[in-house]
Amino acid sequence: MCACFKGARPDLILELRLKLKKDLYQLCGALILFGLLAVTLGANSADSDIFLKPPGRRLISDPETVIPATDNYLNRELQLPQYRSAAGVLLDGWSREFVKTRRFSSDQSAWVYYRATDLKRTEVIRTSGVSRTMRVWPPGTTLILEAYKGDALRIDHRNLLEIVVMTKTDNPDLSAQALFYPINWSYARFTPDGNSSLSAEKLNECHQCHSIAFRLTGDLVFSRFP
Repeated sequence: MCACFKGARPDLILELRLKLKKDLYQLCGALILFGLLAVTLGANSADSDIFLKPPGRRLISDPETVIPATDNYLNRELQLPQYRSAAGVLLDGWSREFVKTRRFSSDQSAWVYYRATDLKRTEVIRTSGVSRTMRVWPPGTTLILEAYKGDALRIDHRNLLEIVVMTKTDNPDLSAQALFYPINWSYARFTPDGNSSLSAEKLNECHQCHSIAFRLTGDLVFSRFP
């Protein structure tokens, strides 16, 4: 027996032991709760703390020349903008374009929503390549894609799968702004009822896919628009 208990009453010793056991249980419970909280917070913050690498930097002085990007940028947390009514009526300033077949998903179609002011500020560049032109979107651009299973033109033959938002920001490096076209796009993904559903895996998948468009259209946007 511990020397501190010598001479103590048996009922007092029992009471102390029970108290120590209770305190130990409470401490273990607190540690478990803290661990679960840390995991939850980490899961919720991880998607908004992901850095993306541009597919390259396109020279303003020579748009057909692309040099490897050496920097990364933070994917910004985006909200779902108001762009149409629940009945599908476009809000002021918004237009849309139909995509008959989504790339890599032959059974899906889509509507791409864009602001007319953003499209007006795009720079169309003549090239010697197969596409003949490239279109570079300005910083501040927001594009929204509604992806449907089936034909998005037919209300009775479509099922809304997801809503994807892309927003373009300028390069924070002022010296780079003078040399290269902006290419920093952030992504967000929402369920049909408007809840965020972007995982780290899906974010990287979106960015890798849109990076292919960089060589095809001049920016990380597959649709060429009018």
